[in-house]
This record gives sequence, structure tokens and C-alpha cells, in this order.
Amino acid sequence: MNCIVCKGELTKKDINHIVDINGHIIIIKNVPAEVCEQCGESFFENQVALALEKIVDEIVSNKAEITIVNYNDKVA
Repeated sequence: MNCIVCKGELTKKDINHIVDINGHIIIIKNVPAEVCEQCGESFFENQVALALEKIVDEIVSNKAEITIVNYNDKVA
């Protein structure tokens, strides 16, 4: 599969996904993604994107200002 941004080659990797939403900084470690070798753009499968959305919503509702979580701990 190729990158939709630059047409570079995609490689499966675990990445750190950083979200800054409404004053909350959230770092989600070890997120499975496909990353472009050329431009570095990251892409998530649908189920991963849905899990990330759920994790972020949960953390924002807890009103934590800065949070670091491990993806595997949250989806297990």
C-alpha cells in the first residue's frame, strides 16, 4: 500500500500518538499504525482509530491536563 500524501511506501510500526484537545495533552504509546517511509505521515486502521477516539474521550472526561497511556493497556 502507498501513502496517499506522497505515494511513498507504508510500513507497519507502533508509534506514539499525541493529541492536544481543549487544553488536554494526551500521549498514547505503542499505537499500531502504517507510517510512510518517505514523508512520515501516519495512518490508522478503522478499529484503531475508533479505539483512539474512545481512549481520548475517556481521558478528556476525567479532566486530566496531561496524560500518558499505553494503547495495549487500554484496548486489552
